[in-house]
Amino acid sequence: MAYKIPTSTYSIPITKIDKNFAARIAYFGRSPQVEIIREAELMRLRTNVSFPHYIFNVVPTANFSSAESAHAHIRTVIEDTRARNTAIFWSVGPTTAPVDLGYYLEAHGFEHVMSCTGMTLDLGLLREEAPVPSGFTVERVVNKARLKQFVDVLAENSQMTRAAAEALYQIETSLGFDSYLPRQRYLGLWYGQPVATTTLVSGGGLAGIYHVATVAQARGYGIASAMSLSALQDAHRWGFRQVSLIATPQGQSVYRRLGFQPRAEFKVYLWTARDN
Repeated sequence: MAYKIPTSTYSIPITKIDKNFAARIAYFGRSPQVEIIREAELMRLRTNVSFPHYIFNVVPTANFSSAESAHAHIRTVIEDTRARNTAIFWSVGPTTAPVDLGYYLEAHGFEHVMSCTGMTLDLGLLREEAPVPSGFTVERVVNKARLKQFVDVLAENSQMTRAAAEALYQIETSLGFDSYLPRQRYLGLWYGQPVATTTLVSGGGLAGIYHVATVAQARGYGIASAMSLSALQDAHRWGFRQVSLIATPQGQSVYRRLGFQPRAEFKVYLWTARDN
């Protein structure tokens, strides 16, 4: 598909989308409950949480020098995942090598579960219009009480088990709340009730938007746009001029309204110990 992208957006290298995503994953390695495994051709995030969600076990980036190396690393990842009785997600993006890595993953039993779109925005083109229902506010998460609500919204949106939600809360708690940290969380409240989340992550030369989630009963009111806009305004205050995100098919229209433009395709694959 050919996209019409504003000239200023071309100045944002596609590689920065991957770099910011990798930085967002690596940040979780600050938690004692999370392990970041770095090798010459691969990085992955690993926990002992069995619930299948990329936040717990994922390969965000890989650049293999040969087909033999790719197959060998995939087998190693599968063996480790099977031994832990967990699941592993694998993201294939615009800087992945080889470009047909998805076929290698499928040959080893991975399932293609989602296609997403990397999008970028020059903050000078930000459309600051996000009408929301009365009674809706956005707060930065600064304490454990709000963090618990933040995790509850994410858990409900992803249909997490209670154990997985508790594991996520412990991980998030260990990452802290300070305003100077490169990852900030936001909670949307509708008449005081938590209904939406988003996060803002600096890394790879730009800021990235992640974890945009809205509970089912609050969808369709412009809340996702308002959540993203709050984070984007903070990114501007931090001094960033460029922002990226990786959008699901359902979320693309939300981000287009804010001025984001599609730049690259990401494919997400899943391998689970239960199915193999």
